[in-house]
Amino acid sequence: MGRLENGKWVYGKLLPDPGEPSFKRQEQAFRSSIEAGGEYPPEIGRYHLYVSYACPWSCRALIFRKLKNLENVISLSVTSPDMLEEGWTFDPNFPGVVGDDIFKKRYLYEIYQGADDKFTGEVTVPVLLDKKTGRIVNNESSEIIRIFNSAFDSLTGNGEDFYP
Repeated sequence: MGRLENGKWVYGKLLPDPGEPSFKRQEQAFRSSIEAGGEYPPEIGRYHLYVSYACPWSCRALIFRKLKNLENVISLSVTSPDMLEEGWTFDPNFPGVVGDDIFKKRYLYEIYQGADDKFTGEVTVPVLLDKKTGRIVNNESSEIIRIFNSAFDSLTGNGEDFYP
C-alpha cells in the first residue's frame, strides 16, 4: 500500500507516528458541499461516487444513496475490496467491481491525481466527484451523507430527513 506525496504515488506501508498507539484517520482534504447557488449545485447526473464494499465509511454513503433515491442521480464506481500496492483498484476480474467509467482509470489514486496534481495524503473512499469539473467535491463520509440527506431533495422529491 502507498500514498500520494505531492501528486506522486509512493509505495510503502503507512505507519503511525512514533508514540501513537492506535489508528488515527487523516483529516480529509476535500470538504466542499453541494447546494443550490453554490460552486457545486445539485444536478442530475453531474456527480459520481467512488466506494469500496470493504470500507464501512463507503457503506454508509451507499446506504444514504439508496435511502434518498439517488441511484439515478449520482453514478457509482466500486473498487476491489483488496487494497494492494497501488491502493484501491478497479480490477475487472473481481466480482462486484464497477469500473471507472468517467476517466477509465485503473487505480483510485489516479482520480485524486486528476483532481489535485499536488495532493499529499492517503487515497481514501468514499469519494464524491464532480464530473463536470473533474474535481473531488468531498471525501469525508460524514459530510457526504449530510449532502445526500438534503442537497438533492428538490430533484428526487424525497424530503425524508435521516440526519439526527
